[in-house]
Amino acid sequence: MRTLKLYRHGITMGTPPAKNDHLRAKRGAVAGWSESATRRMIQFLRSVDEAQLSETADGLPLRGYAVTLTLRACPPTSGDWHRLRNAYMDRLRRLGLYRSHWVTEWQRRGVPHLHGAFWLPQSVPRGELLLHWVAVAAEFGASLRGQYALEITDSIGWFKYLSKHSARGIQHYQRHPENIPPAWKKKTGRVWGKTGDWATTDPVEFDISSEAYYRLRRILRNWRIADARTAGNSWRIKSARGMLKSHRRDLSDVRGASEWLEMGPALAVLDYLKAQGFDISC
Repeated sequence: MRTLKLYRHGITMGTPPAKNDHLRAKRGAVAGWSESATRRMIQFLRSVDEAQLSETADGLPLRGYAVTLTLRACPPTSGDWHRLRNAYMDRLRRLGLYRSHWVTEWQRRGVPHLHGAFWLPQSVPRGELLLHWVAVAAEFGASLRGQYALEITDSIGWFKYLSKHSARGIQHYQRHPENIPPAWKKKTGRVWGKTGDWATTDPVEFDISSEAYYRLRRILRNWRIADARTAGNSWRIKSARGMLKSHRRDLSDVRGASEWLEMGPALAVLDYLKAQGFDISC
């Protein structure tokens, strides 16, 4: 049997190993993005209950902002970047920051930038988030002109943005090891993180037959191609067309799939396959 995990905002499927005697290595210094870091972040984001993002646990209203924060010059070390980010987060906490999610990436010229989503009291204006960044990052040439902030008015729209942004693998130029500043190569520090109160939903796990597994993979591939065509994303169209291709049959047989897909449509697909007689059990 194959396995499938259905998240609130996504689906993953794969073939469990016949024998798992892998010894987990001791975690050392973080040296940039890795497949596991990307996977952990996507699993978290797919589990978020978007219905509870706009207020605190006590029911107080919040306003969310999606931001991109840049520098002109690169901090000498990852420790300097860490202190800069912490100083900024401390300022947001004094403004009443309730929850946050942030990501560090690099420009082609080897300078880091910060993507973030921050939820604060509704009284905090959008421009204040940018002014505080410019204040703490002035020594590295940060200016208002290079910063970006947008109010998150549609949580589902935010997840659609995340589905494209988080789909970046470690080969994407903003995460590629070649663009990490030379002095940071051995230690970049954490590349993503979250703070505050997040309501999440555990994934639902299914056992599915090989026949259902193959059929569902093709359905996901066709859905991804259609979605990429709608968005006009030629790179994603090409990627979707080749997602199941392999020059080795043994690898093709066990190749998994992972996709951002809302739970409602995903359950409808599973119900359809079960109605066709495929073996799927929770």
